[in-house]
Amino acid sequence: MTLTHSSDAIDNRSLVRQALTDGNHLVVDALKHNEVHTIYGLVGIPITDLARIAQSTGIRYIGFRHESDAIHAAAAAGFLTRRPGVCLTVSGPGFLNGLVALANATTNCFPVVQISGSSERHIVDLKRGDYEELDQMTAAERFAKAAYRVDRAEDIGRGIARAIRTAVSGRPGGVYLDIPAAVLGEVIDAERGAVSLWRVVDPAPRQLPAPEAVDRALLLLAGAKKPLVVLGKGAAYAQADSQIQQFIERTGLPFLPMSMAKGVLPDDHPQSVAAARSLALREADVVMLVGARLNWLLGHGEAPQWNPDATFIQVDIEPTELDSNQTIAAPLVGDIGSVMQALIERTRPDQIRAQAAWRHELAERSAQNIAKMSQRLDADPHRCSSTGHCGPSATCCMTLRTSTSSTRVPTRSISRAT
Repeated sequence: MTLTHSSDAIDNRSLVRQALTDGNHLVVDALKHNEVHTIYGLVGIPITDLARIAQSTGIRYIGFRHESDAIHAAAAAGFLTRRPGVCLTVSGPGFLNGLVALANATTNCFPVVQISGSSERHIVDLKRGDYEELDQMTAAERFAKAAYRVDRAEDIGRGIARAIRTAVSGRPGGVYLDIPAAVLGEVIDAERGAVSLWRVVDPAPRQLPAPEAVDRALLLLAGAKKPLVVLGKGAAYAQADSQIQQFIERTGLPFLPMSMAKGVLPDDHPQSVAAARSLALREADVVMLVGARLNWLLGHGEAPQWNPDATFIQVDIEPTELDSNQTIAAPLVGDIGSVMQALIERTRPDQIRAQAAWRHELAERSAQNIAKMSQRLDADPHRCSSTGHCGPSATCCMTLRTSTSSTRVPTRSISRAT
């Protein structure tokens, strides 16, 4: 606990002091109590002292020139570490600048907490015209997974704990925490402040799927003639690479990684059908979505991009995501690590084995597409850089070029540093 001191009484013999603290110190103490080592932001009234105190106590502060950039960075850190990134913004326009990135984090399931100073409640509520007056919590509620306001310094620890747990539990997302300037400056007894701090225990507890749900999914996969596994960014966020790889290799199922799931399994894995994506989607009869949503990136699961008769299995921690675009015949609700482990444990030997003809067809199409792209690259090796019009295909070209060489593609080059 960081302390300040004030004179309590003075006599001729001694100076008696009472230990005090304030809201700024309590926010810093609460963050450190929950192992937050880095904060992002753009400082100004009323959070300048908060950032200064955080930095002086060993928390790394990374400053930005725009609040949206700061929250995007905090959200990216949250995705990589599975711990909520924390960002500070000022009141009014600074808060609003950050709201765009907070909404993006919520939609894309990145755990982040935006802490913002705000105007005095008794002035805002009566619309009396305070400095940068805005009812920020009400504005944030629509765009965040949750929004909270702390009205007393003694509740700062509770508010930080609520924000952290909400950001990472279940489906991750953006959380807004409103702390008025008066609360940041409020002075209370240090001992009382220390007692008010909470440490969040197991903020994202495991959620195990029901055994009957697992068996239902396995039965569908066992009966498939052209099965396919689609790995989404939820699979990457879960950091369950070993369980996913074990299940894929034990069953022989072909898999398709979405862009943000690249690296969960090697790009040159023999069961990857990234180079035959169109064929895989168009022909698959049973599809297992692992941390992937049937949103616009996957054509909402609709024909002609997909087989109109395809049956879907979906692994997701959020039950309300199921049936959002297509009927989910076998929902598997739980965290991806637990679901994949359950699938491994309940799969009988040789229960699931992808049809040899289907695997051969995908491998043949992959080889054709890679050869075709290699010819284009060999004919004009500087095409992507010279034209500047390849767009997303530039990355595809680089991947295909690498896959034709003998060098193995690294599975995860980005460090998950806190």
